[in-house]
Amino acid sequence: MYKILCVLFILSASCSFKKRQLENQTMKGHDKLYAEPDAPTLIELEPHEKRLVIASTNDVHGNYRPELVSFKDEHQKDSQYTRIGGVDVINNYFKILRQTYSNVVLVDSGDIFSNAGQISMTREFYSFLKYDALTVGLRDFNLKVPAQIGKSSDMFQNFAMASDVPLIMSNLYDLKTARGVEWKGTKSHHIKDIAGIRVGIIGLIPDDIVNQTPVNNRVGLFVENMLQSTLRHARLLRSLGADLIVVLSHQGLDCYSELSAKEKLSPLKVNFEPTAEGVCETQSVLGQFLERLPPHLVDVVIGGRNHQKMANYVNGTLVMSGFPDGKSFNYAELVIDTKTNKIVQEKSVVHQPVFFCHDFFKTTNDCFTEDTSVNHKERIPATFLGKPIERDLSLEKKFPGLSGDKTALHQHTINVPQSLAFFKADISFVPQNSGETQLYIIVMKGRDLLRILEEEYNLNRKDLWQPSPFAFDNSELTITISGNELKMDGEYRVLTDLESLQNHYSLLNHFGKLKSEALANFSWKSVTAEDSVTSTLAAQTR
Repeated sequence: MYKILCVLFILSASCSFKKRQLENQTMKGHDKLYAEPDAPTLIELEPHEKRLVIASTNDVHGNYRPELVSFKDEHQKDSQYTRIGGVDVINNYFKILRQTYSNVVLVDSGDIFSNAGQISMTREFYSFLKYDALTVGLRDFNLKVPAQIGKSSDMFQNFAMASDVPLIMSNLYDLKTARGVEWKGTKSHHIKDIAGIRVGIIGLIPDDIVNQTPVNNRVGLFVENMLQSTLRHARLLRSLGADLIVVLSHQGLDCYSELSAKEKLSPLKVNFEPTAEGVCETQSVLGQFLERLPPHLVDVVIGGRNHQKMANYVNGTLVMSGFPDGKSFNYAELVIDTKTNKIVQEKSVVHQPVFFCHDFFKTTNDCFTEDTSVNHKERIPATFLGKPIERDLSLEKKFPGLSGDKTALHQHTINVPQSLAFFKADISFVPQNSGETQLYIIVMKGRDLLRILEEEYNLNRKDLWQPSPFAFDNSELTITISGNELKMDGEYRVLTDLESLQNHYSLLNHFGKLKSEALANFSWKSVTAEDSVTSTLAAQTR
């Protein structure tokens, strides 16, 4: 009887998605958008079935402290604050996850470091939280490595050799030996045996790294094509008895822009049915990778880089990622048929990202701050899967700074990064990792810039541009440079960095739609130490 009901439910929605999430796809108001406070109702399994949870983070950037998020709403005059993340709370979330689902594999897909001076603290973070595997991302290769350490490869070796968590580098080769890197603590692949289920893990360095990182940070290294490396390692892992294959790769996939435009919602308020087809843009590096994968070779891919949520099946492979800086995690409950070693999709559940909330806003049962229509003043204790979230401040000795007040915490406020004070641009796109990678100035016509800025505003990404070019005049949006109207035929300079540009879809999509002759309107200039003037962008007074 249950199977009949489930089949009927699939026809109308899907048995593989958390209920209520699609109901949150509204302009104003939401409930449990990025939280799961209630005890789960688990689907009953057959004797030959086992439940396995794949949990993941991405783009943590070494943030083990809580982030103090500053925000306003329509009901309060003064700014409000709430804490999200921090190892003292993350640890509690993961404990509850493991208590609820005894079979949990926890991984991270890259961008694990904040700077090269935090190697030991980053290593302690992943070890303490009992991760099962990690890989590195684009930003990890872009860090400025201190002279006493050497280069990126030396930093990775220093991290791995003392780490309890294997660092997976499946497609990274040492040109001196013409072999995969064989550094202590690193692996070309990994098998995690849990409750009799063997999970094979592959870690892929982004294969666009050559165009995205300084050459000095990858001297002596070669990155094999992601697809080629996956084919080889996945087949090897299957021959070694792996029942499930998980790929970690710091690549992004846009699964929200189309729905965001269709629903006229901010990407942060868009949810989706994971099994819906045609939701994700497959022209990206990760999209092409997924499209070309042989069916059923890989079960799960953990992505990152674009700092947006994914919880979608693409070409039969589940792809997941969440938000950066240790604010959220993803997880999926996969039911495995031990007779066939296949995933029973109709009994599996794919979850939206979950924020690491310290407390909840009473009216929404989560800590999502972007909806200004919600009165955030009243708070209630946070819960996860029916259990209370508690901060373990005894971890202060191991992780300094957890218990600081709001001035000591990393505040989520957008200001022009200090490093940008040395460079001039008529408009600045705030780099994700300012000062840690190469800066570029893009020159473009005013009409092109206006089109991009309007799209950014409509997608609720206006806070990425600082100082802000957006202002309201008689309830109409205006865009100004230093208080002056933007000129259609004028030339404007956009300051950005490689990683931010990779994530900046409005800009990249605009380039992609241009004919080759139109691209002549744009020029690129690498910023050097000789460019020693300041940004001049300023919006009208609101």
